[in-house]
Amino acid sequence: MKVLSLLQPWASLVVIGSKKIETRNWRSAYRGELLIHASGGKKGGILTTEPPFKKYILNFDSLPFSAIIGKVILDDIVPIEQLYLSDAHLNTLTLEEKAFGDYARGRYAWLLSDPVEFRQPIFTKGTLRLWEYSGELEE
Repeated sequence: MKVLSLLQPWASLVVIGSKKIETRNWRSAYRGELLIHASGGKKGGILTTEPPFKKYILNFDSLPFSAIIGKVILDDIVPIEQLYLSDAHLNTLTLEEKAFGDYARGRYAWLLSDPVEFRQPIFTKGTLRLWEYSGELEE
């Protein structure tokens, strides 16, 4: 199954459903079920003490790292410029969603739905870009 690695706290925000758009500087032809992996990097920790992050992330140090933590459906990937032209997507962009991503020109909006947070993290090493996980899943 395809996996996308994200830094924390963004990985957790995705699987709890607070972040429905992942912004990237690259796109993929893949659409469908996508596992979310929380990478081992801890650079995002400083943000969790500020709004709107602190509303959802109560204790950064208790978040799982280097683990698959949930899944989503990757519905589409569109250029940021196209996202802003769509009334439907403009209306769904909350101030929080805008704070959770980088909506600069030239980037891509990965539109995510149906988030599921796994009860137990699946500890595994991740990698850049989309990658394959063939192990067991326990939701």
